[in-house]
Amino acid sequence: MASKLNVYPEYPPRVRVEWLIAISRVLIAGGALIAVAMTAQGRADNWVLTYTLGWYLIYSLLLVGLVWTPVRFARGWDLAQHAFDLAAFSLFMLFAESPESPFFVYFIFLVIVGALRWEVQGAIWSAVVTIAVYAAVSAYAVIVLRLPSFALHTFVIRAVYLVVVGALLAYLSAYQNQFQREINRVVSWPRKLPREPRDLAGEIVTQSAEILEAPRVLLVWEEPDEGDVNLAWGSGGEISWATEPEATYGSFVVPGYEHKSLQAADVTDDNGRVIHWVNGSFRRRYGRPINPALQARFGMRAVQSWSLDGELVHGRLFVLDKPRMRIDDLIVGEVVARLAVSRLDSTYLLRHLNQAAAFEERLRVARDLHDSLLQTIAGTALQLVAARRLLDRDPTSARVRLEEVQNQLEHGELEMRSFIRRLRPAVAPEAAVPKLGLRERLEELRRRVDRQWEVNVRLHLDAGSDRWPEALAEDVYRIVQEGVLNAAKHADASVIAVDFATTADSVRVQISDDGCGFPFHGKYNLWTLNEMNQGPWTLKERVAALRGDLTLQTADTGTELLITLPLAPVAS
Repeated sequence: MASKLNVYPEYPPRVRVEWLIAISRVLIAGGALIAVAMTAQGRADNWVLTYTLGWYLIYSLLLVGLVWTPVRFARGWDLAQHAFDLAAFSLFMLFAESPESPFFVYFIFLVIVGALRWEVQGAIWSAVVTIAVYAAVSAYAVIVLRLPSFALHTFVIRAVYLVVVGALLAYLSAYQNQFQREINRVVSWPRKLPREPRDLAGEIVTQSAEILEAPRVLLVWEEPDEGDVNLAWGSGGEISWATEPEATYGSFVVPGYEHKSLQAADVTDDNGRVIHWVNGSFRRRYGRPINPALQARFGMRAVQSWSLDGELVHGRLFVLDKPRMRIDDLIVGEVVARLAVSRLDSTYLLRHLNQAAAFEERLRVARDLHDSLLQTIAGTALQLVAARRLLDRDPTSARVRLEEVQNQLEHGELEMRSFIRRLRPAVAPEAAVPKLGLRERLEELRRRVDRQWEVNVRLHLDAGSDRWPEALAEDVYRIVQEGVLNAAKHADASVIAVDFATTADSVRVQISDDGCGFPFHGKYNLWTLNEMNQGPWTLKERVAALRGDLTLQTADTGTELLITLPLAPVAS
C-alpha cells in the first residue's frame, strides 16, 4: 500500500528533536570542560584541550539560542552540525593524546544524534563514518604523533561498541518509525463526519486498512432500532456494502469472545491458537473464534478483530489476510475501533436529533394551527349559527353578525399568512404586511370574546411588556388566547382577568375566571399535571417548550392559572 506519510503532520516535531540534541550537547560539553579543567594542573597540553572545549561550549550555547524559537531550519542545517561535531570530537581525542581517551563516548553520542535526525539510515551511516574516523584518529596518533599508549584490543573493543550501538539504534529507530506512522495515520483521520452511515462505513474501512496496513477490512454492525446487520468491506479502493437480517449470523464471534480483541493465524483450525486482549493483558485459547457463516462468506483465515461497543452501535471490525501479525497490533486496533464506533454513534445520534427536531417542529406547528386557524374557525362557526338564528326575526342584527364573520375571516387570513411566512426559509423581502402589536392583538381578542361568548375580559399589561422580544410576545399572545378561549368555551365564565408582570429575568402571566373549574380540584404544578395525565394540554406543551413553569389552582368557584416564562431565550 502506498504510503501517505508526506501528508501527515510532523511527529515528533523537528524543533523538539533539535532542542533535545542542542541541550544534550551543552551538557556533555560543559561536563567535559569541568572534568578537564579540574585535572589540568598547569599542563600546557591539557590547557589547549580546555580552551578547545570552552569554545565548543560557547558554540553549543549559541545553537541552543538558535533552535529555541526558530522560524525555519535552513537546508543542510542538521548535516552541517553533524559534520562539525564529528570534526570537533576527533580533535578532542587528538588533543587528549590517546586513542583510549574518554572522549570516545562522544562518538556514541554522534550515532544517537544520527538516529534521532535520520532514523535507521542516520544510525547506520553515523556508525560507519564514526568507526572510519576513529580508525583514522588512532592511526594518526600512532604513525604521526607516535603515541606509545595505543592498544589494539582497546581499539577493537570500541569499534565493536560502535557497531553494536549503531545496530541497536537502527532497530529502535525502525520500531519508532513504525509507531510514528501509526500515530500519524490516526491523527490524520478526517475530521468532517459524513452524514450517511454508508459513506462513513467506507471511510472507516479505508482508514482502518491504511492504519493497520491490512489487505482487507470488514466492518459489521447492527442497525440501531432496525434489527438489520450492515456489512462493509474492502481495502481502500472499491468498498462493498450489504444489509442482512439480524438472524443471519447471530453473534459475529463464538461465545467467550464477544467483547474482546483477538488474533488468530488460522481461524479454520479447530485447534488453532487464538490470542486475545482482555483487562490489560494478553491471553491464549485454542479453537475457532469466528462465526462459521461469517467466516465462510468472507473466506477468513488470518484474522485480527476488535469489538465495537458504542452507545447506539454494536458490531466488530475485522482485519483479514494480513501476512505479518503482531500482538501489539491489537492495542493499536483498540484505538482504531473506538474511533470508528464513536463516529458511527455520532452519525446515528445526529440522525436521531434531526428526527427529534422535526418532531418538535411538527408539535409547534400543530399548536400554532390549533391556537390560530382552529380557534378562528370555531369562532366563525358560532357567529354563523347566531346569524342564521337572527335572519328571520332581526335581519339587521344578523347582518352585523355576518360582517363580524367577514372581519374575523380577514383577520384569520392575515394570521395564516404571517404563520406561513415564518415557516418559510429566509428569502428576499416581500411587500410589507401590516402587523399589530401585542396590546392591539390582545384588545382585538378581548372584543371578539365579548361579542362571541358575551364574556367580560379584563386586561392589565404593565409597562415592561413593550420591551419583550418579538418571539416572546408571540408566545405570550398564544398562551393568553388559549387560556381565555378555554375559560370562555368550557368553564361557563362571566369574567376573565388577565394580568401581566415583568421582572428582571421573567414574565408572569396570570389568567383567572369565575367559571365552574376543572373536574379535579386543588393546586397543581406542571410536573403534577403531567403525572396525573391532565390538561390543559396545549398550554402545558407551550410552557414546557419555553422552559417555563405553570401552576393551576381550580375549584367550583373558578380557576387561576399562573405561568412564568424566562425573559431571555433558554439554550436547549
